[in-house]
Amino acid sequence: MVTETDLELGDGRTLRAYDTCAGGADDRLAVLWHHGSLIVGAPPEPLFPAAEELGIRWVSYERPGYGGSTPRPDRGMASAAGYASAVADALGIDRFAVVGYSHGGSHAVVCAALLPERVLGAVIVREERVPEPEPEKVGA
Repeated sequence: MVTETDLELGDGRTLRAYDTCAGGADDRLAVLWHHGSLIVGAPPEPLFPAAEELGIRWVSYERPGYGGSTPRPDRGMASAAGYASAVADALGIDRFAVVGYSHGGSHAVVCAALLPERVLGAVIVREERVPEPEPEKVGA
């Protein structure tokens, strides 16, 4: 089961988040899914049965302008670290792994690079390029 939550950001925008942990924080390994460019942010449902067996909690969010998240046309790639932190904080998650699919791979790399105290590891699936982080736009 996936719970959808609309997080209110400090600037009044909304970020839609998803969580496979119905009761809030728990001891499972949290894995934050970064979706590709042509899909919305729900975690990959075909992987849920294996995740349940392995004790994995899938968490994700829709990037600004996707699905239920408010657009932010001027956002930089590094803003992914700020959004990932906002989602993790709201869901009571201290440390997490990241997985990025397609264009989401760039976002996962940015999170791993800019949040080393929080990101346990990163997996990139089908990424075509890896961007240089833009530290000045973290949390933008």
